[in-house]
Amino acid sequence: MKMKKNLGQSIIEVIVALALIAVVVLGLVKVTITSINNAGFARDQRAATKYAQEGIENTRKSKEETPVTFWGKSGLQTAETLDKFTRETTYTPNDAQNPNSMTILVEVLWSDSKGEHQSSLQTNLTKW
Repeated sequence: MKMKKNLGQSIIEVIVALALIAVVVLGLVKVTITSINNAGFARDQRAATKYAQEGIENTRKSKEETPVTFWGKSGLQTAETLDKFTRETTYTPNDAQNPNSMTILVEVLWSDSKGEHQSSLQTNLTKW
């Protein structure tokens, strides 16, 4: 009995090899897309934090330059749009009996394909 030599790849072996290659390539594409999305979110988060810091600094500057106007903002909330971000600043007195300090909350909001996001900073300012 003579055995026939197998001189090539069977079609099943080729299909299995192509399927494995496709799975590996799709995995790499998924990892790349996730990395790009995470980098975009990190960029937006960094920008939002920068805008929140600017909001705190603007509030401190306002307290120093126009104290009467600043302390009159008690209980007020302001909003401004910066590119795709919205910065909201809330002025809350710490104690009605002692109007010498105020809590400033700055929230920066934005949306992307993953939903709504927010970055917040808070500080306390006094009349001293």
